[in-house]
Parts: sequence; C-alpha cells; structure tokens
Amino acid sequence: MLRSKAALAKLGSLRTYASASSVAPTVLSTANGIKVAAVEGHADSPLASISLVINHGSRFETAATSGAAHYLKAFGFRNTQERTSFRTVREAELNGATLTASATRENITYTVQCFRDAVPYFVDILGDIAAATKFSEHEFRDIAKLVRFEALAARENPQARVIDGVHQAAFRSGLGNSLYALESSPVHTGDAVREYAQAAMQSGRVAVVGTGVDAVTLAALVGESKLAALAGSAGAGAKAKFTGGGHQIYDSAAPVSHYALAFESDPSSAAALASLLGAQRRLKWGAGGASPLAKLAFTEGFAAESFSFAYSDAALVGVLVSAPSAHISAAVEKVAGVIQASVAKASPEAVARAVAATRLDVAEAQATQLGVISELSKLALGQGPSASLEAVDAVAASLAQTAAKVFSAKPVAASIGLSQTTAYVDTLGF
Repeated sequence: MLRSKAALAKLGSLRTYASASSVAPTVLSTANGIKVAAVEGHADSPLASISLVINHGSRFETAATSGAAHYLKAFGFRNTQERTSFRTVREAELNGATLTASATRENITYTVQCFRDAVPYFVDILGDIAAATKFSEHEFRDIAKLVRFEALAARENPQARVIDGVHQAAFRSGLGNSLYALESSPVHTGDAVREYAQAAMQSGRVAVVGTGVDAVTLAALVGESKLAALAGSAGAGAKAKFTGGGHQIYDSAAPVSHYALAFESDPSSAAALASLLGAQRRLKWGAGGASPLAKLAFTEGFAAESFSFAYSDAALVGVLVSAPSAHISAAVEKVAGVIQASVAKASPEAVARAVAATRLDVAEAQATQLGVISELSKLALGQGPSASLEAVDAVAASLAQTAAKVFSAKPVAASIGLSQTTAYVDTLGF
C-alpha cells in the first residue's frame, strides 16, 4: 500500500546495523521520535510481522504501581476507541494473523504475525493500542482473572519462581521487580493501568519493529497512524545496581529443592559465560557432556542448567540446580567448587567449546522470527550489545580473563526448599 510523500518526508535520520543475517536491519526515527526497525528478508516470502515495543516493563514499576506492567501486557488487543476486541480478533482471523502479547523486565511487546499485504491494517491496530485503549473497569475485571492465573501458574513453577527470586536478591528493586502482579499488587482498577500506560506511551520509549517489510514503508505507516500523536522522551531511569551476597529463600517441604546461583556480568559476555559454565547436556544420552558441571550433574544424579539474562545496563549469569531436598546442600556445594576450581580457571579448550556453543545458539536464534524481533527491539531502543556472531567473536579473546573475574566475585542466590537443608550463599567460599 502506497503512502504519501509527506509522511516519508517526516522521517528522521537513517542508521543501519550489521547482523548475522544476509540483510542488515534498518533503523529510522519518525518525526515524533519513535524508532522504527525492520528487515525485509526474502522477497519471495509472503509473511511479515510487526511489533509495538514499549520500554516500560516491570523494572520501571514503583511500590505504587507494582504489577502494572503485567496488567498492561494483558490489555493488548482489547477494546479501543475505534475497535472492540471482538472486531480485532475476528478480522485478525479473517486475515490469518496471529496476535500475541509478551513482557520482559524491560519491554512490553505486542506482535502481529501476518501476510505482507495486511501490514497497513495491523499498524493501525497497534496505533490504537498505544493511543486509544479504553482500560474500562468491566474489562479490567476480566483481565484481572487472567493476570491472577498467570501469576499463580508462575508461582507453582519452581524454576520460574527461583529465577524471579534471584533477580530480587541481585537487584532488589528495578530489575529485581517480579514479572508478575503478585497478590500484594496495589493495581485494582483500569484507571491505575491507564496511568501506568500514559507514562509508558512516550514516543521516546516506543519502537515499532518489523520483519518481511521495508523500513521506509513501515515508518511511513507509523507516521500516518495514531502513533504519530505520541510525544515525550524516554527519560533517565535508575541504573541497575547489583547487590552481591543476597539470598532469597522460599521455604517448601517438596521432595525436590531448587537453587539458583547467579553472578554479575557485563551484558556483552553473559551468553558466552553461560556456555562456559556448560551445565546443559548437548546429548540426549551419554555422560552428560564435556564440561565439568555437566559431568558432575550426571555423575551425582541431579539437574544443573546454566542461564544468562542480559539487560541494557546489567546482566546475570549462573546455574540453576535441582536435587532431592535431602541432597540439595551437597549438590550446591559441589557445583560451587567446580565453578571455583574449573570454570573460573577455564582452559583454552573449554573457552573454544563455549565460544562455539554460543555462536550456534546465536545463529539458531537469528534464524527464527522471534529471535529477529528481539534483536530489532534491542537495536531500536538501544538496549545493550547486539547478539551477533561478530559480538561473540569480540568477547572470545578475553573470555578466560572475564570468567576469572566474574566467577571469583560474590554471587547471589535464591532457593526453594527447606531452609534447614539449604546451603546459604555466604557459606560457599566465594
């Protein structure tokens, strides 16, 4: 669909970024400061996606707005001044489109996967979400049921709960805020969500990213939608501050206990450090893998999984250990010993193995639509280093020195299990 020359003329400066894909994404700025990032992809593919990305996830909540980001995510594709949610869903189905909403600690994202020729229509819908959602009280009551279910489901998932806890131990507030609206959330009305949304929908906090669509065309569509009415800057949020030595404990009499041990890292090296920990098994059967942690878990009969979470100004990297409650303390102590003796003193072979694994993980992520959307969002909003093969290669040379520094520092921990049988983080020798 053609757009007016006036809309094209409103576009700001153009920037391009290198990526692992054959076509580099393009990032534009609209006249009111919204960033538009897109990669056109294969010309013979009829598929496209567009996402409205709002840099106002749970890290921006305060005591008065705790849980509001979870509610705002759930209000995606609901009633607006122009459309009912029934109409939006019905017309999405008629176009064969898929509508999804997701939230991280930094961003709330509404995504439409559709055919290319339907992109103009769905840009208008995303504009309605940003500028014309009603936040009516009767709809809030329905949404509150969904939010409560998602929060309870996460609470019943011990791995999800312990990861939430290790963020709280590491950062307390900000990045330490839960992804979910807990029972203590003060958000009880649609008006409360509206107020949080008004703070979120500043043009400097908003990006529109697309795949299978030309960036100039997408930016012109954005300029002619309700998104063009947004104003305001991103503002300077509080910088994340890591607090070493914290330990969040959730008492439980379950037969299996879970323990997350996490270290502060630079966002650029977090993924490679998680690969260096190497807790994941890359074979379905066998001795668990070549890394010391994988061998330890296989030999001792417990589960260990390395993780990393990279944000715009901070990152966590660590290991999640799951073991019978009677043996969790011994398992965690052995994992800590391996980290200190082997991972913090990584051999050249271990570094090479970690770099190769990270390169494969990055390449696999960039081969998926969700991976590309995530990368475009980071580029558009300036959230940390690029997840590219070139970025992995840039940290490879100093990975051993980085590991020695990161895994010798004081970690944080979160655990679910009997506190009497849990190894406290300050007893692990870091």
